[in-house]
Amino acid sequence: MRIRRSQREIHCQRVLEISVVTHPILSSMFVLQNGSPIGQVSTARHASVARMRTLLVLVIVVWLAACAHSPAATSMQPAACPVAAAAALPPEDAALRRWKAIVADDFRPPAGTDPAALVPELVAYLASVDPERRDTIAYTVLDRWIGKQVLSAADVHALVERLVANLRGPLDAPDGVYGRSFSALVLASIVERDAAAPVLSDAERRTILAAARDYAHRETDLRGHTGERGWAHGAAHTADLLAQLAKLPSLTDDDRAVMLDAVAGFVVRRHGQVLHDGEDGRLGVAVVAAAKAGLAPPALAAWLAQIKAPLTERFTPKFDAPHYAAYRNARNLLFTLYVQLSLMPEPSDGQRRLLEAVRTTLAD
Repeated sequence: MRIRRSQREIHCQRVLEISVVTHPILSSMFVLQNGSPIGQVSTARHASVARMRTLLVLVIVVWLAACAHSPAATSMQPAACPVAAAAALPPEDAALRRWKAIVADDFRPPAGTDPAALVPELVAYLASVDPERRDTIAYTVLDRWIGKQVLSAADVHALVERLVANLRGPLDAPDGVYGRSFSALVLASIVERDAAAPVLSDAERRTILAAARDYAHRETDLRGHTGERGWAHGAAHTADLLAQLAKLPSLTDDDRAVMLDAVAGFVVRRHGQVLHDGEDGRLGVAVVAAAKAGLAPPALAAWLAQIKAPLTERFTPKFDAPHYAAYRNARNLLFTLYVQLSLMPEPSDGQRRLLEAVRTTLAD
């Protein structure tokens, strides 16, 4: 599988190759002069080589800067998504101080307080642009209360409804991705509890799966780390949810085909975003978990054909950002799967079949 590259891309690649090959050679000359009896040379020669190394580094920096600022490079930026204008994070208030005290007290709710009464506040925090409220407080507390069964079965059922509604919510709110993405992550905690001690019905499990699949096919804000506001990471968090769903024994091969379809939604949908914050690893874990539980051969073959499609599609003379992103995401996932599966000490039969299928796909 080869990609036809532009002259700019070839030029930049050659610059990188020169830097990789030439810099160690000059570095070894420097070490030889200073550390080897055979290589003792004059101070003038020493200074000459040092100047050569400095000049080479400067030339490489200039060339790479030209590559980075060329029109073709800037056209590779991801598609626009609804992002709020930069603003200061909300300051600490009494509510945040109260939650910090709960966390410091080993996550125990205040005396006389029903934990379920505090859940709506935590769900609201999942959508906060403040990573402390969203991640350190809301996700961490919910994960702990779910896993330790602080929340009852009835509380969990009600929470599933709220979180699924968040996944299916509108996409037009600026920075709304945080609420959607962290809802998927909390759903992963619920499914993990369900796998250890069943609490959900099959209907609820499939409702969660369908919501995850639909979300994977429609999310437009696929940023990973967003700077001061922390992680959005919708693809990675949904992958964590899919990996937990794959472990549920009551789900079938058909259900796991839906999980693969969700992965494809993030990888080859033409959303224009190259996933570069570790999403391929998390998505790979979900696929490997599904293979362990069992994948029907026709479903696996159809999915791999879907993943491979951007790799065999011809590039047009005009740069196509959505196609390029799908190409990179598909390639990264396939290589990640190959490594993950190859390093497994005791793969299941399904995982061995997946490895062989991935190897064949990469070799075509």
